[in-house]
Amino acid sequence: MNYTDLQTKIADYLHRTDLAAKIPGFISTAEAFLFRELQVKELQIAASSTTTDGYGTLPADFGTVSKVTVSYNGYTRNLDYLADPEQVSGVVYPTTYSLELNKIRINGAGTGQAYTLYYIPDILPLSGTNPTNWILDNACDLYFYASTLEGARYVRNDTEIAKLEPKVAQLLMGVKDYANRRGQPMTGSMQIRPRRG
Repeated sequence: MNYTDLQTKIADYLHRTDLAAKIPGFISTAEAFLFRELQVKELQIAASSTTTDGYGTLPADFGTVSKVTVSYNGYTRNLDYLADPEQVSGVVYPTTYSLELNKIRINGAGTGQAYTLYYIPDILPLSGTNPTNWILDNACDLYFYASTLEGARYVRNDTEIAKLEPKVAQLLMGVKDYANRRGQPMTGSMQIRPRRG
C-alpha cells in the first residue's frame, strides 16, 4: 500500500465522495498522533562528528537519542544524559551529554572531540513525493484505521468513533510490541545447564 492507495481506501470506508480533499488532512492528523507514540529502534542511525567549543550539530532528521559515545585516551565510552549541564564545571574530559538549542553538548569537551550519536530519525510523513514510510510498510492497518478515525471525528460520526478508537488503541499496542521485537534475537547465547551433583 502507498499514499494514494491509503487515500482511496479511506474514501471507500467513509462512503463520502465529498471528502476527497480532506483525506490528506485526516492522514496528517493521524500521523501527528502516531509519530508521537511510536519509536522504531530498528531505524537507528549512527552519525559521527567532532565538537566545536563542546557542541555538535544534530542531524536534520534527528528524532530521539539512543546513545552517545566518545573516544577518549584510546577508549570508547558511553555518555550519560545530563539535563542541567551547568552542574558540570571544571571537568576537562567528556563525561555527559545534553541537548540544547537544537545542538548536542558534550559536557567536558572542547573543540575537536570525536563523538558518535546513535539516534532514531523522525519518520517522514506521507506525501506525493514520499509515498511510503516504515509505519505504512509494516502497519498499514494502523495507518488506515487511525486516519479513518480522524475522518469519523471530522464528520462527527459518534458510532464510528466509538468503534474505531479501541481498534486504533489495540493496533497501536501491537505495533509498539512489534517494533520493539524487530531486530531482537529469538534466542540468546546464554543457556541454563543442569547442575552437576
